[in-house]
Amino acid sequence: MKVRQIKNIVLAALFLIMGQNIVMAQLSLDSCHFKALANYPLIQQYGLIEQSREISLSNANKAYLPQFDITLIGGIVDGMPSLSQPGASSSSSAQANLITIGQINQVIWDGGMTKASKGIIEANSQIERADMDVNLYQLRDRVNNLYFGVLLIEEQISQLNLHKETLHRNQKLIQEAIDNGTAYKSDADELMVEIINVEQKRSELVYNKMAYVKILSAMIGEDINDNELFIRPVVATSIYGLNNNRPELAKFNNQRSLVEASAQLNKAMLFPKFGVLAFGTFLTPGIEFGTSDITNIVVAGVSVSWSLSPLYKNGNNKKLTNINLSRIQNQKETFLFNTNLELTQTDIELKRLHNSIEQDKEILKLKTSIKDSYSVKYENGIATMSQFLDRMVDENLAKQMMIMHEIQYLMKTYQYLNQSGN
Repeated sequence: MKVRQIKNIVLAALFLIMGQNIVMAQLSLDSCHFKALANYPLIQQYGLIEQSREISLSNANKAYLPQFDITLIGGIVDGMPSLSQPGASSSSSAQANLITIGQINQVIWDGGMTKASKGIIEANSQIERADMDVNLYQLRDRVNNLYFGVLLIEEQISQLNLHKETLHRNQKLIQEAIDNGTAYKSDADELMVEIINVEQKRSELVYNKMAYVKILSAMIGEDINDNELFIRPVVATSIYGLNNNRPELAKFNNQRSLVEASAQLNKAMLFPKFGVLAFGTFLTPGIEFGTSDITNIVVAGVSVSWSLSPLYKNGNNKKLTNINLSRIQNQKETFLFNTNLELTQTDIELKRLHNSIEQDKEILKLKTSIKDSYSVKYENGIATMSQFLDRMVDENLAKQMMIMHEIQYLMKTYQYLNQSGN
């Protein structure tokens, strides 16, 4: 039976299954990426980062709300002179049992400190999100390795199944030849040994697949059935000429934003702050002032505060800003350098595998021709069963090698996409 006939039988079986309304579950690489990200516990950090950002911004916005301070002092005011009418004696002291001081400040302009503080909050939040993106992006490689590992094993199992079917068909033919006296029992024994070897290799692959599938199931958070169909992914576009979109680059940009926001805060501290001030002091009992008592003093007006300390540090702060920006730029350039080395190495691997696949096709074509010729030789008594089986094994190994290179090429392609952030 030819390979084309086998394919037709397989297709007919699939149509029969579809006719019976039995739908085989399918699993794609993209869906595994999505489910793995959704199932990863670290994903919850995104919501916590956003909540922290909103609370911090809310606190920063409260800087322009009126600020009220009140102070209560229980004590004695001594030596405070009192005023009396002309001709009357005056006392030199008064007593107050309770002093109440109240102050209200309303900021009009804080030099841009609130705006700069909000910029720092935003930049910190973006850095935290970028850290999350970097950590979660590494999951793609782990999912890819498991998914392509399962694909490779499935292709090898499928090839072994075809090889085993071919051996069984030849086993029937040899048994008929033995019954007719045109073949030896040793030929059937040699064939049986090869069938057992194939079954042994198949069993090992099945157990390896179970291990891969079990780990992948844990990563995506759902059970994968034994009959689940792993779809071989297709790369829709060329991998060359793509821009580098790695999340690490966004992190470097956010780090620059944080340094720049800190520089804006240092700059805002150089300016004076303007506001409205209301100040009141209340005395109980009051201080004698002629025929009346002074029980309160209230002052209201515009306040100006200006600290000279930031001016002394301004030069050093600018130097530190430039140093921090240079460090981030150096880290970015180092990352791009290492990434380009990885992409170059992966590109070389892709070219090597592409060349190997082309050679595999030629080798398989020759191995199939040699196997067919030995089949004729065996039928004519020129070659032994052992020689014929060796040629069958050679053909099967050539097929498996080509399949392995095809899966590796596809895996390297997705590795290249992952390394470039696409």
